[in-house]
Amino acid sequence: MALKTVLVKIILVVILLMFAGTPAQAEQVIPGVEIDCQDNAVHLDSSPTHPTRSTTFECQIENTSSAPEEIEIQYSFDELAVSGPTTILIGAGGTNNITVQARAPVHMEASNHEVSVKAVVRKVAGVSAGFLAQSDTDSNTIIIDSYTDCSIYNTPEDVKIGADRKISFDFTLECSSNVDASMSMNFVMIEMGKISSNNSGAVYWPDGFEDKSPECILEAKVGYTLHDCSFVATSNSMSYSSFDICLGIQFEGQELPTFCSSNMVKVEKSLLGLGTSGPLGLMLPILLTILLVAVSFLIWKRRVSDSE
Repeated sequence: MALKTVLVKIILVVILLMFAGTPAQAEQVIPGVEIDCQDNAVHLDSSPTHPTRSTTFECQIENTSSAPEEIEIQYSFDELAVSGPTTILIGAGGTNNITVQARAPVHMEASNHEVSVKAVVRKVAGVSAGFLAQSDTDSNTIIIDSYTDCSIYNTPEDVKIGADRKISFDFTLECSSNVDASMSMNFVMIEMGKISSNNSGAVYWPDGFEDKSPECILEAKVGYTLHDCSFVATSNSMSYSSFDICLGIQFEGQELPTFCSSNMVKVEKSLLGLGTSGPLGLMLPILLTILLVAVSFLIWKRRVSDSE
């Protein structure tokens, strides 16, 4: 009887010890995870000239338990293509930084998009977390910047300036945009060879030329559009030297362009022939004047001779 009592007491003590140890052990293996993505929004360029049309942001994931965890990363997004790690391993109490990439389709309209990143504990110390699986979520904002880029095509290879000292030609404007908007623009004459990344003193409107172009209003649409525009400039310069120019694009409210948006155009002074826009060459009016004076002199001289 005494032996049975002793055995019962021993069993009870063992059970009490097991129950006493259970909470501490359970507390140590409870899964835990926290995620913190960077607070500042990131910008993305969806223009076709951008090499990747993508951007990235960082998130830090922390294992808050005292055992190593296998954590699944899930991404929620709408029109953007989002990629990043799908599974990571983090040691007890450790952290891991991940890079999330967001990519936009070409010409994606200017707008803001939220990318949500969720971290879910799948295994703790190699054992499935099951119904104890913990998770945490954070997000970042992607800003699709507005843009309108244009290039000038179908300019002449050369123009000849006549007595009217006027440059005039038509060209095609090809624009790419991710907004629907009406924009006013000017075309700036730049002397080729006088502008570069190392030369801040670019020569605008060389040889005294002034802009006389008709107004060009760009009706931008999302995607590619073509527009017909004209360039006209006049000068009072008496120079007979030739030079090379290109055209830059200046949108309303912007500073002067620092690069060319067209091919080179050779500007030549037509001395004896016709100018590109029709008028006589620069020297012809002078030669005609001299000829007229000479003829008048000969006629006068002949009349004087006849009167004697």
